[in-house]
Amino acid sequence: MSQVMLKSPRGKAIESLVVSALDGEKNEILTCIMKTEQKLSIFEKKFNVSTSDFVIKGHQQVNQIPEMDAIEWLGERETLNKLQEKLSRLQEIQICT
Repeated sequence: MSQVMLKSPRGKAIESLVVSALDGEKNEILTCIMKTEQKLSIFEKKFNVSTSDFVIKGHQQVNQIPEMDAIEWLGERETLNKLQEKLSRLQEIQICT
């Protein structure tokens, strides 16, 4: 477990600032997750295959997907994974007073 101690001469004022900053970051990540999921959905509809099947089977075994589309699709999937991990870490943060 990691801990960070913040000190401010204003007392409780810093707590609301930190909570607000964390909430803003979470909201930004959620927006990015939605946009990334939309991009994945476009690929799924275009090639009529789910992202999970595409990742498991590889682009050469799924409907001969062009290499550039495959690279972009895999990149979006990786982006989604990283965003979800970051959101999860942020959601685990507890403000202790």
